[in-house]
Order: sequence, then structure tokens, then C-alpha cells
Amino acid sequence: MSAEIINLRMARKQKKREDKDKTAEDNRRKYGRSKAERDAARQRRETLEAHVDGHLLEKPDGLSAEHSGSETSDTDKSALESSGQNLQVPKPSGNGD
Repeated sequence: MSAEIINLRMARKQKKREDKDKTAEDNRRKYGRSKAERDAARQRRETLEAHVDGHLLEKPDGLSAEHSGSETSDTDKSALESSGQNLQVPKPSGNGD
């Protein structure tokens, strides 16, 4: 009648892993959302953002496809540089002539 010999260090580590797994499972149940829930929330958020953006009176900078007058964006500048065109924009004279 001999008892089963176990390594206490390994038994402690196994117990710690089991406790950690149980805590993780409890947290998933408590705080986690399923992929379907996350996708539904993302789709709802995008729909609401599109709805609000569609009712804006003026588009904020960056959303409009048009550029006004002398404003030149970084992408426009890089396109002009690659095409070899001049980037100099005439400055208005400040002496009132």
C-alpha cells in the first residue's frame, strides 16, 4: 500500500493554471460580448454616423472631395512634385497697391 508520489511544484503550477483558466472563463462570461454582438454594434454605429454626416449643413475639412481656391493638400503637393509642376503660390502684396 504505497501512496502515489507527486511533485508538489508541478501540482502547485497545475492548480494555479486551473484557477487562472476559471477566472478567465468567469471574466469572459461577465464582460465579454459575442462576435455577433460586436458586429451588430459596429454596424449600428456606422449607420448612425452616416445618418448624422448626411444631415450636416457644411462638411468639415477632410470630408469633402473638393478643394477651395488656393488650398493645396499634401497629396496634391506630392502629385504636383511628381509631375514636375511649380509649387510656388503667389503671395498677396500687403502694401495695398
